[in-house]
Order: sequence, then structure tokens, then C-alpha cells
Amino acid sequence: MRFFVSYLLLLVMLWATACSKGGSTGGDDGSGGGNGSPHVINAQDTIPPVVEINTPTASQVFSSGSTITITGKVTDGDGLYQGSIRITNDATGSVLKEQLYVIHGVTQYNFNITYGVTVTSAADYTVTVMFEDHGLNSTSKSVKVKATP
Repeated sequence: MRFFVSYLLLLVMLWATACSKGGSTGGDDGSGGGNGSPHVINAQDTIPPVVEINTPTASQVFSSGSTITITGKVTDGDGLYQGSIRITNDATGSVLKEQLYVIHGVTQYNFNITYGVTVTSAADYTVTVMFEDHGLNSTSKSVKVKATP
């Protein structure tokens, strides 16, 4: 019995460490997700993901009470690993919104997140979308927007 418990414990430990950087599962609900495959570094993958930001557009102005909608897609022929979408206040460096993704092996992911603008004085924001693939290649794109009272 002691051998069986030790063996079972060893299997659980190996399973838990199978993915050195993650291994979540989930769907397209904005929480990340994917097919749940373990993270395995692919040294043959030397091509970074392609990130497209459809909205917002550069220098777009949002008034207080409106919503910034961030849409676009990211693609990678060998499959994506993880990424993030972040809205930052340029003056303070504060992160106003951050959405993290773990999407193992998915070759295309369409993103769509929102942020409600609340300002009492004009502010400049940067929207940054960054994704990484299993070859540890990453791509980042940014768009600067303005918020007004």
C-alpha cells in the first residue's frame, strides 16, 4: 500500500509540473483558454505571431462615460502560447485594464475586450496587445488613444 501511495504521489507531481509555464484550459469567454495542451517549447518555431488591432484606431478620442472596445486577432502557424492586452495611462504608468491569455496551440484567436472610460481631465492611454508562441517568439503592437471629460 505504501508503494502505491508513493507511486500515485509521484504521478501527481509529474503531471503538475508537465507544463513549465502554464497549462490552463478554457474557452473564448475572454479569460484565455484554448485546448489545454501542455506548454512545450518548440525550438524549430522561429516565426513570431502576427497581431492585428482593428479597434481602437490611432489617436481615437473617447469621452468620459464611453467605452473603449479593443478588437483584433492574433495568428501563428505553429500555435500560440500566451498573451496580454493592456490599457495604460501614459502620464501615470497605471495599468487601467489587463487581460491575460493562455491559449496553447490555437493558431488564430480573435479578441474583444472593453474598458469604460472615466476621466475628469484629458488623458492619453496606450493600448498594447502582446502574444507569444511556443517558440518563445513574441509580437507586441500598441495604439495611443485619448480620453476627455
